[in-house]
Amino acid sequence: MPLGRLRPALREGRAVFQVKPPHTILIFLLVVSCTGLLRAQGYDDAFEMRSKLKVELQYADYGEYEYPEPIVFRYGVTEYQQIQPYIANFPEKRGLVKYTRMTDENTALGFRYQYSDLKEDAQQHFLETKITRNLSESAVGLAAAQFIRDSRGYSAFQGGAGALWNFSVMTSLQADAQFFYRGPEAEAVGGRMGTLNARLKFRQVLTLSTALLAEYSHYNANGNSLKFNSHSLSLWLSQFFPTQTAAHLNARYYRNSMGIESLAPSIEVAQYIDWATVLWLKFRYYKNKSENVSLGEKDVIVPDGLESRSFSIQVNREMSQELLLYAKYRYYGSNLNVQMNTYLVGFVVSF
Repeated sequence: MPLGRLRPALREGRAVFQVKPPHTILIFLLVVSCTGLLRAQGYDDAFEMRSKLKVELQYADYGEYEYPEPIVFRYGVTEYQQIQPYIANFPEKRGLVKYTRMTDENTALGFRYQYSDLKEDAQQHFLETKITRNLSESAVGLAAAQFIRDSRGYSAFQGGAGALWNFSVMTSLQADAQFFYRGPEAEAVGGRMGTLNARLKFRQVLTLSTALLAEYSHYNANGNSLKFNSHSLSLWLSQFFPTQTAAHLNARYYRNSMGIESLAPSIEVAQYIDWATVLWLKFRYYKNKSENVSLGEKDVIVPDGLESRSFSIQVNREMSQELLLYAKYRYYGSNLNVQMNTYLVGFVVSF
């Protein structure tokens, strides 16, 4: 493996950059997460300029699933109702195939299909096409269009565009905007809704082993059952150590006009085991205030005082310069008696 080579490793829902070995400025793992109502699908903001094939399989099971207590049945007065735990469209089963092809030295086309079994009565098919193009030596542009089909009888459309500017090897800025629309037939999740989301990301290398990333996002939703806007701010501080260890501290603050407010700090550590193997460990804590509001989905509320903790471990193994294998385990638990285990395996072939 050539010294200082920058290699992208794709993870669930985001792009993570690995650099080998440590003797280069770009030794930072810049973790980018997309949040919002459609996090299960996500807006893939990876500016990919390589030909590759990615395949993932994911499965989740529940060790505990008791929240909350049902309304007591009283014949002729109140119908029986079982409110479901708030887990933001986290799929019980998911399969993903993504293909990216370089069409010329400056342009890549991407196609993605994802099947998500969200829960017993909800499955989704997700299709995406994306184009990434080098606009200049320092700028990259991206545009994507997505189609979602839900088994509960509705479809949705999502798209967006963005650009990344590398002012220097030390400083970069990314800006993008996305839109989403579903029609009135989506009664199970609140009916018609349209959203606009705008984001800014700024990365600054502070020293030869330290980097800072800041992200601001504004989200505006308008639909039959809800109307709100939100603001979120995330900060990452990444530090690389001589032991070939990278540590990433993150804090995310979120607030919207419906009264939901949350804080989510996390820490992620990546350790090179050898030249081809990387171990990832991550811990995340989440706490909110919400006044028990609903985001439109039937029988699902965002409860006040929700606290959750999640831990994940992932191993990446480069079998060759063309083939990357990875496996991940994630544990999730909350104060609402919800426990979940998630298992993921995948591979990326570059060519």
